[in-house]
This record gives sequence, structure tokens and C-alpha cells, in this order.
Amino acid sequence: MTIKADAHARFFAAHPEQAVLAYALDEAFDVTFGNQHGGQFAWILEPKSNIAERFGLQKEVIAFYSPHSKTDARMLTNIENFSSSPDFRHRVDKVVAIVIHEGDPDGAVELFKQTYDWVIIPIHADELRDKHRGEFFLRSRLAERIGSFDLFGMSSPIKHDKYFFGRDSLVQEVMQRIIVRQENSGIFGLRKTGKTSVLFALQRRLFDHNILVEYMDCQGPGLYGSRWWQLLAEISNRLQVTLETKYSIKIKDDGVYDKDSAANSFNRFIKRILGFDKINQICLLFDEIEFLTPTISNALGQHWDDDFVPFWQTIRSISQEVAGKITFIVAGVNPSCVERPHFGEIQNPIFQLAIPYYLELLSRPSIREMIRSIGKYSGFSFDEDVYDLLRNTYGGHPYLVRLACSEVGRSKGVVPTDKKISITCQDFIEQRDRIRVRLAQPIKDILLSLVWWYPEDYELLLILADGDTAFVVDYLRQSPGETVQFVRYGLVKEEDGTFAIDDLHVFLEERGASYKNEISPFKRGDLPPEVLPETADLNDLAVLFEKRTEIEVALRKYIIMVLGFKFGFDDSKISEKISKGLRVRQGMADLSQLFVGRRPQDAINELFLSDLKPLYKANWDDVAPVFEKKIDRFEMNMDTINIARRYEAHAKPVPKIDKDDFINSYSWFKTRLSKVPGLFS
Repeated sequence: MTIKADAHARFFAAHPEQAVLAYALDEAFDVTFGNQHGGQFAWILEPKSNIAERFGLQKEVIAFYSPHSKTDARMLTNIENFSSSPDFRHRVDKVVAIVIHEGDPDGAVELFKQTYDWVIIPIHADELRDKHRGEFFLRSRLAERIGSFDLFGMSSPIKHDKYFFGRDSLVQEVMQRIIVRQENSGIFGLRKTGKTSVLFALQRRLFDHNILVEYMDCQGPGLYGSRWWQLLAEISNRLQVTLETKYSIKIKDDGVYDKDSAANSFNRFIKRILGFDKINQICLLFDEIEFLTPTISNALGQHWDDDFVPFWQTIRSISQEVAGKITFIVAGVNPSCVERPHFGEIQNPIFQLAIPYYLELLSRPSIREMIRSIGKYSGFSFDEDVYDLLRNTYGGHPYLVRLACSEVGRSKGVVPTDKKISITCQDFIEQRDRIRVRLAQPIKDILLSLVWWYPEDYELLLILADGDTAFVVDYLRQSPGETVQFVRYGLVKEEDGTFAIDDLHVFLEERGASYKNEISPFKRGDLPPEVLPETADLNDLAVLFEKRTEIEVALRKYIIMVLGFKFGFDDSKISEKISKGLRVRQGMADLSQLFVGRRPQDAINELFLSDLKPLYKANWDDVAPVFEKKIDRFEMNMDTINIARRYEAHAKPVPKIDKDDFINSYSWFKTRLSKVPGLFS
């Protein structure tokens, strides 16, 4: 039986052309449901026992049929909406979906390559109508498509519960704090341990309780480069968008967001939102909170030394006035924003206002659940002792564990369509060197936060890696009141001072000191000259041209600083971003070629002031805060500043009106760029 009797009577009897296609799925599925959905047609498929076993399909599978000549992104929306609907969300698989279509085969394949949230198997309807398609057609298509996804190697934060492991109890506890007790929380842990995934899980689940949730990634220059009143305005803008997209509520904030009025404007706007029946509470999620934290934000965020207090005083006072109906969660590596009572002589307004939770590394049961759940789709089964090896070798760090499995999976080649491949401890031992190479960059990312924010802890790790375990253990015992971050986050076992992650030990032993020297210059306020463009000799220029050059050099430095912090001072990424923002001049050489094979800090000095204008516009979201987000003023003053080059090129006298305009524009730039440390000599 391919189409169950009930499904045939309710739907397929009236759609015989679809019934023909559904019957062709008999190799792998029985069809249990059919109906129209979103201008297309949704079927539900029950995997046959051998298919369920081979591809790990424990639930029914969504199939969408599109009779249209073009398959577009609406198909992805329909799959997402259907899978999350109350009638089906607990019934269907949330990883694998099948699309049967009448459109262009190549276009459909290309479309579904762009989504990483689902493994979508596209099948052209003519392939199912083909009587000679072969008895293994569906199994081969499933194996080919699922095998093309490296589910173990996913590096982005988890945005769906289907890939979310080991943190459910934490999410439930934090949700209770928000919903029932209306209390704030902090979530802290090493890089790539799942902090952002926890925030996304909270966001998904809180929306179901009519709580307006807004997520903010504070490491974006457009956020941490903002002053406190500008950040309140940005939060207001985002809340307006979310209200419209999630709740179909259109509301405009007419408040004034300057230094004097922003707090009151934001207060009034929050109270207006809470006046809607659909909104029970508001929750703000601040990820990478270090970038807004006094004394540890980078050079472009030093104003948070002053802005932290008024920003959080505003949030705290509003929360008190609305009886806790606005809460927040801060997340990051460094918890000082909620643990330090004072910053200098100023009291911390959110000290002890948010209870910090520290993400522990995964336990063996959580590792087992994660690896088995992902492995079943990929066609791999794991021996039980593999989970002990993964826990003991990689300390339960979820990303490192997955990457190790990914590397072993790659070594197995193509997985057969009719059976799974068994993976043993020996496979991990044989691939140890390849795994170590794969883990080198993630380990750097883990250590980066220690180098930047916990240099003394990093020095202890170097001592430990050098073999002086007794010294470190003795230090830990003699300093019980001091919380050492690498112990708190599980990098080192407190009881015996051994490393929880073997490859971390090897990396520190071989490259720990050199890595510190590579990274530490990029700490706050300590940027070495070689990472910024060279400053021109201003003394040889006349006053007018000296000022123009002063601004031009500062603009070059600022764009390099912004993109440098954004991309971790990766020269290739900085060059790529700059190249994309440059204007193409008709009949002239391609400016992007200046950045091929050269450091961006050198190549940017080849650009004219007029080239910087389109470059800044292309990166406006990141650079806007320092210019108060006024792009029209920026463009006008850039055009005015550039008149100096015109007079310089032609050795013409400068009329007084042009000189006055120039001085005004120079002052506009100088006032704003002076807020950024290190731009002016």
C-alpha cells in the first residue's frame, strides 16, 4: 500500500494526477495525508522500516508538490510554516523534507542548496513518472542529498530545536525566571559552546508565550560603536520591525533620541508596547556583551566606559516602573558586567541584577544524544565506547566533538544507500592528525577570549602546558576565593590540573606563546602602528590641505579599524570587504586590484578621498554611529572636504566662501572622529 485509504478518500481521489506521483513513492514511503497549503500541496509520508532505519527517520516526512513552472523561496516558507503548525509540529521530521516539482531542475537544486536549516530532496515530477527510474531511485536520491550535508560540521549558531542538544534544562530554567519571576539572567561560557544557540532557543520559545523578544549581537560595530542613546534608538527600531512581522502590530516611535531625551523617549515607547493585549512582556537579548562592558570593550567601544551606566540605568528604571515586564539576558565570555559591583568609582546598575549561568561542557549522555541524533541522518552508527573517547579527548566541548566526528565521517567516503557505516574508536585514532589540523582554528577562537580578557589565566595555562602541574594546582588551592576562568569553563580539571581537551594542551605547548604575541597587540587601546595605515607628513602641507589630509588619513584608519575588529584583523577578509565597496570608474583601472597580494593597511593609501565616500556608504551600518547615522550630512561634508584636492591639483587660490565651507566640514568630521581613540596624531 502506498496511499493510505483515508488519505486517498479525503484528498488523492479528487487529485488523480497527484495520486500517480504519490504511488511512485512506494519504494520508500506510504502516503498518509494530502491537502492544499499556501498555493502548493502538502503530503505526509511514512517511511518504510528499512528507510527509517537507514536514514534515521523516526517521524513522518513532509513532501510538497508544486505544479508551477517555477520553484521559488515560497516553497521554503511553506515547509517551515507547515512543520511548525500545531497540527503537525510533533508529527513530522524537522530535518528532511521532499519537494516534488514541475519547474526547472537546476533552479530547484540551486535554491535548496541555499538553506542549511533543512535537508531538502528535490525531485522533478517527470522522474517519478519515468517507468525506468529504477528500484533504488528514491534511496539513491536520499543518500546523495543527505550525504552532501556535513551535519556534524555546522558552525553557525543553532536556530532550530532539531539540532539543539544538552542545554534544555538551562533554557527551561531561564524561561521560568523570565515568565514566572520576571527576572534577568546572564549566560556565559567559552566560544563555540552554544551561548548564542541558547539565546536563539529562548527567543523561539518565548515567542510562543506572547513575549516580544529582540536579539542583538553586540560585536557588530554598528551596535558597540553607538552611543548609549543611539543604541536605545536602534533597539526601538528593531522592536517596531519585530512587532509588525511577528504580531502584525504597526507602531511608530516618535520619541527624540539624543543624550538628553533618549531615556524618557524609550520609557514611553516601552509602555506603549506593553499596552497591546498581544504582548505580555518584553525580553532583550544582548549577545557578546563584552563589547558594551567598561574597561574591556575594544578601542572603538571605549565610550562604553561612560555609556554603560546611563544605558543600564534606563533599562533598570523602566523595568521597575512596569513591574518587571521588561527583562534582559546578557551573554558572553566575560561576566564582569553583572559580577563587578563598581567600574572605577561608579556603581554598576546591573550588579547582581542578572544571575549568571555558566555553560558547562557536555556530559557523556548529552554527547551520546547529539552524536546519535546527527549520525542517524548521515548514515553513521557509533560504538558505545566512542562517546567515552569523545568526552575524554575533547572535554565535552560540543563544537570540537562535532568537528572530530565530521572529519572521521569525511574519511569514510560515500555512505551506501542500503546500510549504515559503523564508526569505532580506532577510526578517531587513525584520523587524529587530520582532526588536529581541523581543530586548530576553533581552538584559537576559544583561547582568544582568554588572551584578551584573562591574560593572567592564559599565563597559567602556558605554565600548565609546559608541565608545571604542581604550581597550577597549588595556585588553585591557595586561591579558593578567586574564580579562574579556565577552571570555571572546564578547560582544566580542578582536582588534578590536567587538560580536559587534549588538542588544547598540544596547541598551547607548541604555539601558545607565539599565539599570544600575535593576538595581544589587538587588545583595547594597544593597536600597533603596523595594523593601521601610515600617517602622511602633515607638516609639509599648507593649513587647508593639512586639514584635508588629516581627515582623509583618519577616515582611512577608521575604516580599517572597524573592519579589522569586525573580521579579527584578517587581512584577506578586510581586503575583500573593501574591494566590494569601491566604485568602478569608467575607463580607469579596477581599484579592487590594488588590494590583491597586498595588506589592506598599505593598499588603502592608494585611494583618493573621493574613493572613500562610496566605501563608507557600502559599510554604512558599521560606521554610521560615529557620524550619528546621518548619511546625508556625511555625504555633503565629504563633497565639501574634497574641494581641497581640486585646488591642490590646479594650484588655484581658494575663495573665502569655499574655505569657510571647508572649515565647517572639517570641524564636523574632526568633532566626530575625535571620539575614536588613535585616529589623530
